[in-house]
Amino acid sequence: MTVLRRIVEAKLPSLRGKKQNPDYRRRVYELAENRREVKNLLDFCCPKSVAVIAEVKRASPSEGLIREVDPVEVAKLYQKGGACAVSVLTEENFFKGSLDFLSRIREAVDLPLLRKDFIVDELEVWEAKAFGADAVLLIAKVLDEVLLRDLIETALGLGLLPLVEVFEENELERVLKYYSTAVGVNNRNLETLEVDLSVSERLLPLMKEAGVKCAVAESGIFTAGDVRRLKRAGADAFLVGTALMKSPDPLKKLSELLSA
Repeated sequence: MTVLRRIVEAKLPSLRGKKQNPDYRRRVYELAENRREVKNLLDFCCPKSVAVIAEVKRASPSEGLIREVDPVEVAKLYQKGGACAVSVLTEENFFKGSLDFLSRIREAVDLPLLRKDFIVDELEVWEAKAFGADAVLLIAKVLDEVLLRDLIETALGLGLLPLVEVFEENELERVLKYYSTAVGVNNRNLETLEVDLSVSERLLPLMKEAGVKCAVAESGIFTAGDVRRLKRAGADAFLVGTALMKSPDPLKKLSELLSA
């Protein structure tokens, strides 16, 4: 079983429990419907020459435990350092994330928040809105065409920005049938965990030719040189997690990337 499939399979029992709990569903729907203010990630990221979506990530399948941190303090550092948005891992089993991190960070920072998870159900999009996200990651590789379209529409209907992630040309073609506002390229193969920046160099030009408004390069970005390389390929924004979380001085690392 691939790493990606293990991640998705591990979350399904908890998701089924939530869907079978009418009180939980009611609470999520009420919280989402009562939250009126949503920040447009594009307004914060796209006008900038170098826009970094900085990620709160305590662990990952490739790195194991990266660092035990207070997610709120990390997000506040990112805001201080000039990040255009904060990505919050909410996947519990492999990334040691939590929806609670999302709601706590929402109370502490003014930047747009991206819920980053392996979303496979409409309820999870409603959760994103309810717990404070302004954008939600949808991974084309784990969603069939109909479900991908439905989740995009659900997110847009709730005022959230979908960031749809691709890894291969055929996934990009599938996404562009329905959506071209914010599309990300993951340089990490989620089945093998190998990282290759040439994935972005191959797909970013295709995305820009197709009219993608905000093209985001994700994973494997560690230096200002990486940022310049992917900027030349067409990236409008850069989602960076591990490089910041592993740095002894995240503010300095963020400044280095922004200086590119």
